[in-house]
Amino acid sequence: MSAAKAGIVEVKISYDRANQTQLAAQAPELSRRLTTIKITDQADIDRANEIILHCKQWIDSVDRIMNPVRDATHKAWKAAIKAQDEFKEPVLKPMAALKVAVTNFIVAAEEEKKRKQAAADAEQDRLNRIEAKRVIDELKALGATKAEIREAREEINSVVAPIIAPAVEASGGQSIRMLYSAEVTDMKVFLKHLAEDEFLLQIFKYSQGFTKAVESVLRDEATNRKDKYSIPGTKLVKKPSGTWRG
Repeated sequence: MSAAKAGIVEVKISYDRANQTQLAAQAPELSRRLTTIKITDQADIDRANEIILHCKQWIDSVDRIMNPVRDATHKAWKAAIKAQDEFKEPVLKPMAALKVAVTNFIVAAEEEKKRKQAAADAEQDRLNRIEAKRVIDELKALGATKAEIREAREEINSVVAPIIAPAVEASGGQSIRMLYSAEVTDMKVFLKHLAEDEFLLQIFKYSQGFTKAVESVLRDEATNRKDKYSIPGTKLVKKPSGTWRG
């Protein structure tokens, strides 16, 4: 049976070890030249440009050697992931659906139990009030003291409703928990509230994910507007960037 028919992933990786060693030997000198040059005049700029172009050629040579290695390993990784997913798919998908069905059924049963328990508690409170009024009326007729009446009321009110047992519960090895999330339904309303809620404002202020998402959008606006950019609460950041070709 061929490797392909057997589902075996074969990857052949080879690269020029001699050229790699030669390039590695050049790295310290290139690094030294890059870090020791000082830019003070046109001659320095020309010399720096020469060094940068030389280093770019060196990097291109490294890429020519290592890109096939990287591409082959990446291809093998993707093939392995695909094979793994295909292997598990006949069991994984229906198992996930069954997990959802079991979880939803148990959660629905728990919610029904809570509803019934709340109804039973309310009914018990109603019965306690009726019984307390009856007993207190009798005690007053008998001339009971305020302390005796208070003690009787507290004793009657301490009676609780029977505990409602759940119709079903999680089996061994299973645990159920509720996951909570939130979605923004009206950005304008949310941002207005955020500006007025100091606690939330501090949370979002120190949220790196939120800050990065906002600044990503602002970066696009800054790119489009350039020096005309002006949004309150933000500042335009300009950073020179040079490009070398050759």
